[in-house]
Amino acid sequence: MTTDLAAEFGDLPLGPGDCLVLTGSRVLPFAVSGDDLDLMLFSTDPATHDAYVARRHSERLSEQLANGFVMAYLAHRDGSELDVELWPTDTVTAAIGAVGDGIHDVEAVERDFTRVGGLEVKVGTDLFHALWYGRPLRGADTFARLRGQVNWSTYFAWKRDTQLINVRDAVKGIAKSLKDDRPDEAYLKLCWAADSLVDGLIFHAGHSISRWKWRLRYLDLIDPAVSEWYRQVRFGTDGDRYSRESLLRDREVLRSSWEKYSGTKPALHV
Repeated sequence: MTTDLAAEFGDLPLGPGDCLVLTGSRVLPFAVSGDDLDLMLFSTDPATHDAYVARRHSERLSEQLANGFVMAYLAHRDGSELDVELWPTDTVTAAIGAVGDGIHDVEAVERDFTRVGGLEVKVGTDLFHALWYGRPLRGADTFARLRGQVNWSTYFAWKRDTQLINVRDAVKGIAKSLKDDRPDEAYLKLCWAADSLVDGLIFHAGHSISRWKWRLRYLDLIDPAVSEWYRQVRFGTDGDRYSRESLLRDREVLRSSWEKYSGTKPALHV
């Protein structure tokens, strides 16, 4: 499939040393079919950069300019639309360096909570998600070199611990809502924390999630006990979701998970 796709995109603006990578839902660890073709292009070629700047789409323009990448929608030969992100290779290398190494403590994570590799958190997550799951269509050696520069234990722990900070804050918030006799509000905070916990444990398990819409498909890849608990919190019909006893029981699941996983070394599947 990779060879066929590489031939498909031969008419894209590409320089001799450019690295073209298939990204998006097609490369996730579970099969997601669809017509969307998402591509990421790593380049050091000024001509390639100028070609994509000339085609830059206005969507999320401020985000593009602030983080140093170019988003373009290009017509494919079969009539479909290609979503291509151009990243200067130097920008990618700088982001990799900014991740650093080692497992950061909570204070360090909180200091840079809204950034990943010096980039806005969504943008940085998308970039490293592509480096982790992407399939090189051209420039496989360049892609392997970039991917190999990332300290993935550091990155996955960072992504997990930012989510676990949300869990920690929700534990406090649930108690406050119950004290104020607002079990409905406590449940709302529980749901937010449950989402955060699952996303965090996806990263802890050595996987990457960049879009919440696929969260349920990842549940088979994490601790089955947490997956079952999450489904009960989100979709359970036991009738006592707002009871104080139920909320306190679920709060304890959050608290114990925060204590168990925060600051630990994640599992990796390289």
